[in-house]
Amino acid sequence: MYLAGIILGPSEPSGDQLNHFLDPIVDDFIESWECGICFSHTALQAHGRVTRSAIACLVCDLPAARKATQLAGPTSHFYCTACHCFHKSTCGRTDVHSTDWVLRDKNEMCRLAELWKNASTSAERNKLSYWDPSHQVVVDTMHCLLEGLAHDHFQEFLGLTADLAQRKTDSLPAFHHPFPDVNLHKPEDFSIPDLEGNDTQLIETHMTELEKRLSSKKVAYLQFVAAELGIGPDVVHPGKKVYKFHWVRSLITWHQTKPFTTESLRLHISTPEVMQRIVNVIRTTDTLSSLRSVPYNFGEAKAGTLKADGWCTLTTVYLPTVLVSLWGKGSQHRTSEVSANHHAVLDHTMSLVSAVHIACLRFMTATRAQAYHGYIVAWIRDLWVLHPHAPHRTNGHMALHIWDYLQLFGPMQSWWCFPYECLIGQLQHLPINHIFGQQESTLLSSYIKAAKLKHWLNRPSCPLVFRDVKSLFDRFVSPNVDAILEDSLVPATPNEDILADLRSLIKVRQAVLHARVIYKGSIYTRESTHVGNSLVLYYPDGATHMQIPGTIRYIFRTKDGLGFAVQCHLPLHSYPDPFRHYPYFPAQLHLSSLADHLEVVRPEWVVSHFAWWNFSPQHIVAVSLCPVRVPFSLTCFNGLTIQ
Repeated sequence: MYLAGIILGPSEPSGDQLNHFLDPIVDDFIESWECGICFSHTALQAHGRVTRSAIACLVCDLPAARKATQLAGPTSHFYCTACHCFHKSTCGRTDVHSTDWVLRDKNEMCRLAELWKNASTSAERNKLSYWDPSHQVVVDTMHCLLEGLAHDHFQEFLGLTADLAQRKTDSLPAFHHPFPDVNLHKPEDFSIPDLEGNDTQLIETHMTELEKRLSSKKVAYLQFVAAELGIGPDVVHPGKKVYKFHWVRSLITWHQTKPFTTESLRLHISTPEVMQRIVNVIRTTDTLSSLRSVPYNFGEAKAGTLKADGWCTLTTVYLPTVLVSLWGKGSQHRTSEVSANHHAVLDHTMSLVSAVHIACLRFMTATRAQAYHGYIVAWIRDLWVLHPHAPHRTNGHMALHIWDYLQLFGPMQSWWCFPYECLIGQLQHLPINHIFGQQESTLLSSYIKAAKLKHWLNRPSCPLVFRDVKSLFDRFVSPNVDAILEDSLVPATPNEDILADLRSLIKVRQAVLHARVIYKGSIYTRESTHVGNSLVLYYPDGATHMQIPGTIRYIFRTKDGLGFAVQCHLPLHSYPDPFRHYPYFPAQLHLSSLADHLEVVRPEWVVSHFAWWNFSPQHIVAVSLCPVRVPFSLTCFNGLTIQ
């Protein structure tokens, strides 16, 4: 780790002030790249070696990226650092084959920087000769996809909050009032435009035009409409003569109390039933103990602000399970129109879910990158179709460019902000001397001491007494990580009746039983110890053509090695599986009943854990938690085979 410096608060540098903090870093990397750095000793080279280092990419959120590269902010009309798309009104563009989407040329960017800075020499203009902002200033997926698009889609566009779920929607916009026994053929000049937000100028223009049109109608017509609406003439002194303009003013006043958009006529997505289903799924789903938990009262103000890892769990596990169970194929609705609308919203939502799931995979291929691109284009293209009042923001455009960086740098785990945010949190808890100029060395020294201590505790030469308490040390220094050591290999003496099924399976008289083990970094437990850690997807008999879910009943060790005694879930036969329509959301329906026999599963046959939710009394949903591959089966998407 190389800690170059820390920018002290309480406020961040503005404008080009950040350059003063970046200059020492750039100077160090110039020397490291052009001349090399000699290390006197390394872990593999006892006599030292010369290394060269370069800046591969800049990883930060959008505001910080724009400051570091001295480009316009993300809310300006020059909202993209990578391509030539211009003006905020074009944020929703999906014509990715246009020449505007070609990545910027670094020489042209240097020329523009020269004009702005008016540098005297080329050395001042571009110290790092290889630096190319359009290719190396990556889009941070943690902020863009998780805290940006996922948050906006579920809580703003779908309105999945407790407040919006309880809000009544019986207030109709003007010109949609149900007049009885009247021909409701509405003249074209009385249609109401959708006035988004609080645009005072548009509203004022609309009201002026409406007043002119009403004034051209007969008084009898105005009186009839006012009577049906239950309003009287706008007369200051009762008893005075009533003129046409009194009726016009009364109708205008009534119109101003009604919504200026048809938003209330749109599909009411967020309901108390939907929010209750979300709470139920979060509460009752059995899942891996290391999976980031989310608040049961999601959507309520007291649940607080979710962080990116919480949105990752919600987007890839809980919320898709809820929405597919409510709106997927085979679900029942009041009318066919409501059913079609819900299915359209679900398909649009699953486009975003699929894109997020692909981006979060730890192994990237060209096929997966292309599938991500297809899903995110579909989500942006249909956003205004299903949510006409949803604004297109810079995050949506930058999400399209993630496709470029997936091809350049591979899986986003190697270039997102998660590890750096965690590191910042650790550095904030390290002791410092609060003396300006020495803070960086103090923090780095404390961090290196802790790293050396962890390394020493993992060495075979570490005294046994310290190794025995290492799990307590791990829980102290990393409280968010489940540090569970493999159980001691002590023979168990279980009840004979309980082990009859296991004895007939493994065909031995003695075996070592474990409550939990760690195999290649994954925690496995028997069902009686922790249900979530006992749920596994595996290849039966090691054959890789099919994956099935099962529950670990016993963990045993014999002379042949470690093994699991697993009871598998029975597959579906005729019941429709609504999850099969979304191949990049790795979930499947299975029967809740288990096979009546156990089978031996070797640890190397296990693909991953899965999350379990009771879809119905007879069925469960198995959501794969595999971070590497798309499980269950190979499917086609846009003519491409999913790998």
